[in-house]
Amino acid sequence: MGRMFEKRKHKMFARYAKMGRVFARIGKEVAVAVKLGGPDPDGNPRLRMVLAKARTANMPKQNVDSAIKRAVSKGDGDLEMLAHEERPSRHWS
Repeated sequence: MGRMFEKRKHKMFARYAKMGRVFARIGKEVAVAVKLGGPDPDGNPRLRMVLAKARTANMPKQNVDSAIKRAVSKGDGDLEMLAHEERPSRHWS
């Protein structure tokens, strides 16, 4: 095809990869917000904030809706906060 096409293709795929990473991260945040506060953005301020972040990243509404649907449909129950204790080191002075 040519060198210019290859350069353009490289830029496009790099941009798509970046968008995919951002969309995946926002999708996970949507799922966590839905599990913590429910699927209604009016009653869930955390979800409202994540939806605003998705809009600024130009995330398609279809992706947001599917993330919400996935989080609601999974019957994993509620999320729990875990605290990890640090083990004492074995280095003696």
